[in-house]
Amino acid sequence: MRQRSWLSVLCVVVAIHGSAYTQGEEELGDAQEIETEKKFFPKLRERLHISGYGNVHYMNHDGVVNLVGERDLNDGLYQLREFSLFVDVEITDNISASIEPAVAKNLDNFTINYAYVDFNVGGLIDAWDEEKIGRLNIRVGKFLVPFLSYNENKANFKQYLMSQPFTAWNMSPVVQSPPDFDGIGWSDTGILFNWNRETGDVGILDIKLSVIKGLESGSEALDSNYSTLDTFIAPMGTSFQPTVRPRDGLIQNEPSSTFDDNNNEPAVTLKLSYRPSAIPLDFGVSWYHGAWDDDGDHDLDMYGFHANYVTKRWTLRGEYVHAEVEQTAGINVVTPPGPAPLNVTTGDYDMDAWYIEGSVVPLYYGENDSRYLRFIARYDDLDTNDKAPFTPWDRNRFTVGTEWQFISHARLRYEWQYHTLDDFSSAPAPFVAAGGEEHIQMHMLSAIFWF
Repeated sequence: MRQRSWLSVLCVVVAIHGSAYTQGEEELGDAQEIETEKKFFPKLRERLHISGYGNVHYMNHDGVVNLVGERDLNDGLYQLREFSLFVDVEITDNISASIEPAVAKNLDNFTINYAYVDFNVGGLIDAWDEEKIGRLNIRVGKFLVPFLSYNENKANFKQYLMSQPFTAWNMSPVVQSPPDFDGIGWSDTGILFNWNRETGDVGILDIKLSVIKGLESGSEALDSNYSTLDTFIAPMGTSFQPTVRPRDGLIQNEPSSTFDDNNNEPAVTLKLSYRPSAIPLDFGVSWYHGAWDDDGDHDLDMYGFHANYVTKRWTLRGEYVHAEVEQTAGINVVTPPGPAPLNVTTGDYDMDAWYIEGSVVPLYYGENDSRYLRFIARYDDLDTNDKAPFTPWDRNRFTVGTEWQFISHARLRYEWQYHTLDDFSSAPAPFVAAGGEEHIQMHMLSAIFWF
């Protein structure tokens, strides 16, 4: 009986000791995990930055031509235009990675607007003296193309108007025509070298050189896209569906993870900008060169100039771009007996676009002036320099709008536009019969939010 009692006591002691040991081991493991979290996760939180924005959009037109198979834009269009996340990770003090996944067109379209790794060369090389040599960053992957100013500031909560200027819409292709909006921002795959240096107390010189896939087209013409108009009944009773080239931009390249375009010849961009210290002004020039056709025989060259004067209450922005397209073929991509084209051209052509935009904030209120009311006005002009008798995108446009930031991370915007189609007296009867008018009015209402 006594032996059995000592055995019971021994078992209890072993059990208590084992339990205490296990509990102590668990507590030690918990302590180590907590210590690891203290060391690691604050650093991760410091190095990981996530932000984003979205916009809900309403728009309608008056005077737009009706197209076969497309919704009538003269009716109101409601749309979740875009929702984007901006994810930036500081891998080391001198290496970072950034990605922007985005959904557009009522969540029907998903794209990666950019995804790249950025290297600070000066921080990686001990002998590099940034004060003497300047700062050099190398960016590899898919990035926003450094051309003019609008594209690299593409996030809509940073822009004053929802509508893109003609320089971005039709030339440097930031966004397609409505209601598509299939990815907002001109991005491409390649490598980017960004060098900048402070010139004493005078200002900052910034140079960006990129080698990218480039704009491309698999057809015989760069801007080969076309639209089919509503059925037209000719005076003799013959019916047909004519086509019209909308000229809605030079964006022909598909998103890709490769470094080659359709002809294995990369395109090159060069952007020089300068920001003086004495005044809030940024101005510069941009250049693009690349072969766009499958054989690599025809080049696209674009030259541009931008200037931005930005203060707390006043802004003045402007861009000008000139594009030269080499091609020998025409743009009638629908061969007989298909639809008859309205604006066939052949050979080389060039395009010009420019805009000037000003804004004023008459009212700031709230904590740290975080609420305000802004008024904006913009004038655009696009000249297709076309050989066709009539091209509907040869036009000018006047836009006025207002922007109200009513809480710290949300804004309401409204804008009204008035388009005038140049040389409308040459518009063919089918275009007019399909609802096309010389003057187009447009209303846009947007709710913007970000975090």
